[in-house]
Amino acid sequence: MINPFKRLRKSADYSASSHKPNIRKSVLEENFSRLERVLDGSEKKTIAIIGQPGAGKSSLLLKLTDGQCTPKPVIGQGTDATDWSLDPQTNLFYDYNGSLYIDTPGYDTLAHPLKSYRDYLPFDRFDVILFSVRGKIHGSDEEMFESILEKSRRTSSIVLIRSFSDDLTDDEKASIEQDFHLKFRYTRYNIPLIFVSNRYGEGIDELKKVLEHKKTS
Repeated sequence: MINPFKRLRKSADYSASSHKPNIRKSVLEENFSRLERVLDGSEKKTIAIIGQPGAGKSSLLLKLTDGQCTPKPVIGQGTDATDWSLDPQTNLFYDYNGSLYIDTPGYDTLAHPLKSYRDYLPFDRFDVILFSVRGKIHGSDEEMFESILEKSRRTSSIVLIRSFSDDLTDDEKASIEQDFHLKFRYTRYNIPLIFVSNRYGEGIDELKKVLEHKKTS
């Protein structure tokens, strides 16, 4: 069984972008490649937050960093305010307490297609991946989770998050766990599922313990 807190040495010889054909990249893909280059030269722990638009990623970042990360993320109202598809020099990192947080833009949109993530996002350069799902699980969520497993299961700690878990009953949580197991089969890989409410703080302390454990491992 895979230990989610044990990471193998990352191979500097492999690059997600270098194995692609010589075609013109989109701005999003260039930013993913730039992210990989910067991470290759960094010794800091890296925590990536991945999810669809509106999955609560930026709010989660603020909660995990007690609102003290630099710079502060922009919180969207109903849509994803994080956009890496326009500016080739857009901010990619949020620094906090000796770690780099990567608040990735929501996937499966015209500006941020899933294929670009699969082909260029450097999954194996992240120490921890927080995969956030809100509400119903879509086919693109299953595809993204498969990519995370395929490209980072042996190099990263993976945590599955059910966001917007405000006021869920125990029965509702049990039903959600069953659905997550059916779609993701996360228990097979010893991946934890944490119910999180950014509004009420549920699950935040548990997530912080996961990140603190990773810092010292």
